[in-house]
Amino acid sequence: MSEDPDFFKPLHVSHVREYLPEIEQYLSLPPGFRFLVAGDYEDVWYDPEIVM
Repeated sequence: MSEDPDFFKPLHVSHVREYLPEIEQYLSLPPGFRFLVAGDYEDVWYDPEIVM
């Protein structure tokens, strides 16, 4: 990761299909789930720490 303030750029959900189609299927996960997509690697897990 970079310390550059522009490293993370906001993306409206309406543009996901165009820019990141590989994550579209994960956007309907219930609250508390996280996902990681990195090339051929995909992982989904529940993290109770982010649900309050």
